[in-house]
Amino acid sequence: MQTLHLVIREPMPTALLRPFQKGARIEVEVGGDLLSLLTDELCLTEAGIAKIQTIFYQSKPVDDISTCTVQDGGVLALSAALPGLVGAVLRRGGFWSAMRDSITHQDEEAEHTTSRGIITVKLFNFMLAEVGPLLLERGIRMDMVDPAALLTEPTIRQQLVQASLADRNVSVDELGRLLAGEQAVLLRVDTVGLEERD
Repeated sequence: MQTLHLVIREPMPTALLRPFQKGARIEVEVGGDLLSLLTDELCLTEAGIAKIQTIFYQSKPVDDISTCTVQDGGVLALSAALPGLVGAVLRRGGFWSAMRDSITHQDEEAEHTTSRGIITVKLFNFMLAEVGPLLLERGIRMDMVDPAALLTEPTIRQQLVQASLADRNVSVDELGRLLAGEQAVLLRVDTVGLEERD
């Protein structure tokens, strides 16, 4: 799998965060708990984790992130507080969480051995802006059609400082030819301020 590395002038175009709404695949250490994944792999601080009010793993709400085991192929969704009664019920460790006891994620007894694996991460509301750029910096796996479509976005083209494929600078127009036959790419995105461009 080739690495497509983009350097984008700040602010991060919202088009680059869009893949997280349907789910972006990332390589992480699996077999450990969700708390370790958030801190060690995603580099979130305690304050950053506190902002994540609603967590779903395998489509089930999670209250205790230290007992939720992340497995290869798992799907993790992170959100700030959702509105209304539904949001209050789904909120992590909230007053109303007992109302959803039957659907809350319960970790099954399993041998905890860690290895590298792939999970899908979905981000909603301001988690997109908080966590999305961190994940793009480390790299997300995308089917070839997705980065090709992204690079036609006017905001990305306007803010693109540099594109490189396998550590070789390329133009956006070359990418289609150079990636012909590839099924997927690892997309990495770094941002720079105006003063860093020269």
